[in-house]
Amino acid sequence: MDELKQLMTIEDADGVMLKLSLNVEIYFRNAWQVEQRAALLSVFDEYRAYFGADFKWTTNPNTGRWKSLKKTPYPYPEEWLPGVPQDEAWEFVYHGGGRKTDASDIDVVSFGRGEVDGHESPASMDSYLSYIYMHFPIDFFMNRDEKLPAVFQRWCSLLNAEQAYAGFGLAISHGYETRVDPLVFPLGERFAGLNISDDIGHSRELLKSIKTPNWLTAICQPYVDQLGGEAALREKLPNEWLTTYTGGLIVQAGDKPLLGDREQGLDVPAYRQAAQVLRPIRSTDHDGIAMGRVDKKQVYNAPEYQAWLARFDGEASND
Repeated sequence: MDELKQLMTIEDADGVMLKLSLNVEIYFRNAWQVEQRAALLSVFDEYRAYFGADFKWTTNPNTGRWKSLKKTPYPYPEEWLPGVPQDEAWEFVYHGGGRKTDASDIDVVSFGRGEVDGHESPASMDSYLSYIYMHFPIDFFMNRDEKLPAVFQRWCSLLNAEQAYAGFGLAISHGYETRVDPLVFPLGERFAGLNISDDIGHSRELLKSIKTPNWLTAICQPYVDQLGGEAALREKLPNEWLTTYTGGLIVQAGDKPLLGDREQGLDVPAYRQAAQVLRPIRSTDHDGIAMGRVDKKQVYNAPEYQAWLARFDGEASND
């Protein structure tokens, strides 16, 4: 664990640029509804119960300006989110970095879209997706009675998730994203099990498709139906990999999250097996996720990110 933390914690004079974490990302619809906002607050409150004492930074929900929590209390979302008009978007962020820009493995970001034509349908183009991203220290669940799969299932049910992912990911700097982009690329290319994400990009690019799977992958019922239904999936994947949640099905690719390592010949065959079954609903035309051009350095522009999404299309390795 310590070696992994050191390998994927990158810090310079301006602070922590990125950090390995366990991450959970959940995409959902109808963030303007009273019931959905209440569900989101329930998820946030659970995360806050884990890490609230470690929160050091948040933002003003109206201006987006950073506010320090080290000395001065600041309103939590339950104090202002219910009052946001239904046709307005909202966002909140809390993290435990030493500086406001630091990457931290204690980090939660959520964004909710405003009402669009009175409704939004799963797996449709009616609106952008809303989301909540949460990061955890990679050893957080090791000695806890309740493990990440149970937490993930509960949160997906609460939010009626359209799609969701959990496993190894990267917490990145709040403010130095363009500097981080070329740091992310070699890690994503080396470690096939690492989830490379872009919350804003996914919210508009994954309206009718999903990413490649992580350790835990939730897909809503319309996607399950596209794949032939739950019974068809149980014929193609180990039965113990499949768990239902309110609104869909969770695929757990093996008993623990994997990173793999191409430099050491370590593959992630369980992820490949899940990916081959989920291939018909995977995005093939996702735009790039890099914040901008970085001269002479590789980043995940559109061709590179589409290749990353397709990295499991071959047969599983025996390594």
